[in-house]
Amino acid sequence: MAEAANVRQNLQNVPSIFEISAAETLDNLIYPALSKVFDYFGLRLDFKLWGNLRVREELSPIITWILQYLYLRKRASSFGESFYGLQRTATLTGELLTRQQQFTSATLLTFLPYIERKLRARSVHHENIYAWESQLINLFHVYNASKAVHTFLYLIKYATSHSPLFRALHLTLRYPSEPPKEDKWTYIFLKMLEVLAFFLQFIQWWYSNDQRRKLGGTLQNPEAMPERELPKELKETLPKSGECPVCLLPLQTPTACAVSGYVYCWKCIVIHLKEHGTCPVTSYPITIEDLVRIYET
Repeated sequence: MAEAANVRQNLQNVPSIFEISAAETLDNLIYPALSKVFDYFGLRLDFKLWGNLRVREELSPIITWILQYLYLRKRASSFGESFYGLQRTATLTGELLTRQQQFTSATLLTFLPYIERKLRARSVHHENIYAWESQLINLFHVYNASKAVHTFLYLIKYATSHSPLFRALHLTLRYPSEPPKEDKWTYIFLKMLEVLAFFLQFIQWWYSNDQRRKLGGTLQNPEAMPERELPKELKETLPKSGECPVCLLPLQTPTACAVSGYVYCWKCIVIHLKEHGTCPVTSYPITIEDLVRIYET
């Protein structure tokens, strides 16, 4: 009876699905904001692991995990959940997180979205992915479908958890009955982190808009050299219409560079991009996102 009373009490002060969704959105803003800052300063892990295997990875997931663990340790909630005044508690007893649940929650909050983002990026960019990576992508599809079902059941008050991960950890989001107990300096430090996170997000927004303005307005496509100015020897080496400027063969899987407008074979431009990071003709810096596949009708 007492256990059932605890369950009813916990269900009475659970948040709406809209507040939970807003908290998740705020959590998802931390990683891209940190990535922009670290990319700007060139802060990455780069070391030789074993043989020819070299690790080139970003620091953003590590810092994100530390931030989330700090909030889970001090306030029993993630960064986004703390901002909306939510708290993670045991579904049956209403108790706060154990040390193991804090560690597990921080790890799942950080590395599940990170792994999914990396796998989807490799798939979208048509990189060669292994069979186990395809299986992981399928598992993420299953997880997202399961989460949608849990969200619907939570919305109609049929489930106590909005996510399969919360259900597996036997946790529920609820409003705390009393504010978290923390010292003055901890409170100030966490508030500074919240302000810093919004500042980082503003930087990301500004950087994205600035890049759109450059690509859309100020960046001029290079004009082709007048043919009369080219030496005879150079004319013979230039690609003809329908040929790739890299391999000088008929275009295979034609792909345009959005920055310069030149068209290449998909394989040629990707190989060149991985080695140099520039357009082969204009030497403009480009990324894989700047490549546009051309489909002929």
